[in-house]
Amino acid sequence: MCGLIAVSGNVGSAYEVFFGLMNLQHRGQDGAGILTVDSKKPGGFHLQKGSGLIENVFSERSLKNLKGTAAIGHARYATIGRDDPNLLQPFLDYESGLGLGHNGNIVNFYSLREDIAKTKERPLALESDSALILRLLVDNLGDNPGSAPFGPKPVFKAIRAAMDKLVGSYSIVCLTKYGDIFGFRDPNGIRPLVFGTKTSPEGETTYALASETAALNFLGFEEINEVAPGEAIYVDREGLVTREILKQESYSPCMFEWVYFARVESEFGGTTVYDARFRLGLLLAETIKHLGIEADIVVPVPETSRVAAVALAEGLKMPFRELLIKNRYVNRTFILDGQESRQEAIRRKLFPIASEFKGKRCLIVDDSIVRGNTAKQIVKLIKQAGAKEVTLVSSCPPIHSPCFYGIDFPSASELVAFERTDEEIADELGVDRVVFQTVEGLREALNQRNLCTGCLTQKYPTDVDCGREFESKRLQDRELAPLNKHSSL
Repeated sequence: MCGLIAVSGNVGSAYEVFFGLMNLQHRGQDGAGILTVDSKKPGGFHLQKGSGLIENVFSERSLKNLKGTAAIGHARYATIGRDDPNLLQPFLDYESGLGLGHNGNIVNFYSLREDIAKTKERPLALESDSALILRLLVDNLGDNPGSAPFGPKPVFKAIRAAMDKLVGSYSIVCLTKYGDIFGFRDPNGIRPLVFGTKTSPEGETTYALASETAALNFLGFEEINEVAPGEAIYVDREGLVTREILKQESYSPCMFEWVYFARVESEFGGTTVYDARFRLGLLLAETIKHLGIEADIVVPVPETSRVAAVALAEGLKMPFRELLIKNRYVNRTFILDGQESRQEAIRRKLFPIASEFKGKRCLIVDDSIVRGNTAKQIVKLIKQAGAKEVTLVSSCPPIHSPCFYGIDFPSASELVAFERTDEEIADELGVDRVVFQTVEGLREALNQRNLCTGCLTQKYPTDVDCGREFESKRLQDRELAPLNKHSSL
């Protein structure tokens, strides 16, 4: 899962991309990059990348050096390839004059990489699926890509050829050396991408692509719509927009966008994240009433479960209390790479108000339970504070199966719900009971009949036969990762 943004038609594009990325920081903490182009100068690309949080990667001075009227930006969350600074995006193929940022996962990356290596006279160091996508686009653009303005027709042909080979999830933004931007989304629409326009008082129009509506809303874009599955959008440097659906198979957006990943202000598929989470809480209230569970207080696990917890408390007419205090300087633990990194970050992340837990029957609301790291630590803290009873409530159904599309749990063995009943999960986590949302309740709350729920149901929108190889390679990447890479978090 990563954050993407592309902006065209503004002399301050680098600043717009920077502030857009700041509103997408939650999608990736490993590092960030911005690529701009001054199309009037030969070789006019300017690139700045670095590890860590966005505000630490870019300075006022570096932003001034990122000149040009078009730019793309990327916030990285590593899922293929180690957390290596060399793998930070955007990637740039200087020879062809094409830069690229990618959000998603290519399930058949390793087999595609082998196929490409066999056809090349010189070895290719493709350590990430994003670099592979860029290579496919460049190869499909012909023998001398970039020798003339790309244009929508040849680019769309190259994208279509790439789509025929790629299996998995991908939202892409690209920048050409002529100052054109373009983007496209996988044929099942698994990963999000939106397109927006805005017009200045002087009549100048700016165009943008981004992972979430929240980023474009912050930048003042008014006309925002979702890029369709399999759709490509090309904006040339003169502001001519061309849109075309190249290959469409389904509309199967990842349910985790609403449940956990996206900003609460964002909207996908006609449903705002806020509304979806609120309805998830109301449905859970009905479930708890049906089960006859009694409690004294409802407590959210900050931050993403707060909306569902408020709705749950309202539905049960029960006090809502913010009793788990978050250290604002510890970032999202779920997207850290490695069990030890997550557990250490969790230990420093949350602190209970012990006096308010003592003798209480508590409903602890979390957005989801994946590995169980957060839940175990929180339950331990709450019980040490003297809670009489702890019920853990998840606004997401049990996650039994791997994700192959950009959320980093590629192995079922690391999932706490894998081959466990609800009672066994409760025992493992140290709680009195667990209550999960149902898959039907999830669809109802999100107002989406078609979702990617592969991690819940094992029904994936694409072929995942290559998934076992993906799982093995990803686990190898983790083992090779430096042990102290998140020491600053």
